[in-house]
Amino acid sequence: MTSGMCVRCGGHITALQKETVVREKARQLSNQANYPVIYRMLKGLMLCGACLNALPVVGRDICQRCGRDKEIQASIGNEGLCRDCVYGEDEQILVANRSLLRYEKGEKDLLGMFKYRGDERLALYYGTLLAITVQRYYRSMSFTCITTVPLHPQRLRERGFNQVDLLARHLGAAIKIPVRPLLRRAKDTPKLSKQRGRAARHESMREAFVWDSEDRPSAAKILLMDDIYTTGSTLRSCARTIREHLGPSCEIYSLTIYR
Repeated sequence: MTSGMCVRCGGHITALQKETVVREKARQLSNQANYPVIYRMLKGLMLCGACLNALPVVGRDICQRCGRDKEIQASIGNEGLCRDCVYGEDEQILVANRSLLRYEKGEKDLLGMFKYRGDERLALYYGTLLAITVQRYYRSMSFTCITTVPLHPQRLRERGFNQVDLLARHLGAAIKIPVRPLLRRAKDTPKLSKQRGRAARHESMREAFVWDSEDRPSAAKILLMDDIYTTGSTLRSCARTIREHLGPSCEIYSLTIYR
């Protein structure tokens, strides 16, 4: 029995062949309490069994702040932090970041289809991955709202849509948390992939975002979304602006597809 086409390889999805992989992945990503929820979401992903099995899922041993997989960063210290988070500046602006997948070559190609070529059929796929990430890491959190990293108006005109806004709508509907735009991008910064080094990225993101909302939730716990966490400069810049307007009691957690 087939149930559609795989969004990654284009092959037919065979439900019986996929079932064993779904159960294995659900065990990997869940505990006894949330296994049924994650199982259903994995089963609904438009992936064949082989592509689901090949997903580069972040392991259990991670940096407790930025979510980096120990397989990538070998030196996770006794405090549960990687080297960058131990020595980084302003890391505490974000309470934590969590991601589901490592950002490897095949993942870059697929995200590019969604992000730069406007393949919006992938929105449900990525939105489901984000919902799985929330179930895996943030299930017990009571977030006030979801907000996203905004695009500069020039970049928005070029792409035609903000891919993260689209994902936030899918995620908000899935986990029943309101999505509220809180920020505006004031600087059209160069792509971070073209900037060398953490210091350059940090400097380019200085004052890149401004508050752009009449909403001022009190005692807020904000879930800040983007697609990729690389050095965290973009997310920390957003978090810093949010904290400046909502005060030090505001807790900001970030969520990305890739780390």
